Amino acid sequence: MKVIPVMDLLNGEVVQGKGGRRNEYQPFSDSIISNDPALLSVANAFYEKLTLDWFYIADLDRIQSTDNTEINKDIIIELVETSNYKISIDAGCKEVEDIEEILDWGVDQVIIGTETLSSLSVLEKAVSEFNPKKIILSVDFKGGELLTNSEKIRKIKPIEIAEFAGNLGLKAIIVLELQKVGSQTGPLNDSLIEIVENVSTIPIITGGGVRSLQDLIVLKEKGIKGALVATAFHNGNIKKEELESL
Repeated sequence: MKVIPVMDLLNGEVVQGKGGRRNEYQPFSDSIISNDPALLSVANAFYEKLTLDWFYIADLDRIQSTDNTEINKDIIIELVETSNYKISIDAGCKEVEDIEEILDWGVDQVIIGTETLSSLSVLEKAVSEFNPKKIILSVDFKGGELLTNSEKIRKIKPIEIAEFAGNLGLKAIIVLELQKVGSQTGPLNDSLIEIVENVSTIPIITGGGVRSLQDLIVLKEKGIKGALVATAFHNGNIKKEELESL
């Protein structure tokens, strides 16, 4: 099972996610990982302290289409070019052209979230143009409801979206419950369980609510292949020796 540190980028800094309320996100305080919010500093600290080298980055400025969507681009490219880390990034892709741009940054995978994806046909076209192992679909939820800005996607059941992705040969799918992000309330939810129990054609990663080694063990026992974690690392609830026991 892969445990993947999360770095949410907002206005050029790594911030702490809280229940999807992005207007409240602030840099971590009292973190045992790093109190320097610079992306490269946090990534290096995760590697040095936990020996973790696969990172999930969410470019929140691009996802939210803020006034400065380009603010995080250069620091992400710097991380890619100056390290050997594996980088998977959600940068708010809507169309195939967006996916191509992010892949050109040199990242290992582009994460395409239902929150911003315009239609599943975009995903299908991307697979025909790029290596499908360079693509991860994030099935995004907020309060158990599918999170999407697309009326086309809104009409499709989440389980059908997951099955569709499974047939495309993608690297993985992420099942992300935004209300659980930073909540420390445990990672299991109905949406995740439904997808895990019914989709076996693609590795499943989940994010939101992981608080301890025991949570990771539960996820592993359910056949989940990866977990996105931030808060439990920064507050010291999950330690290096515990990761090694997995």
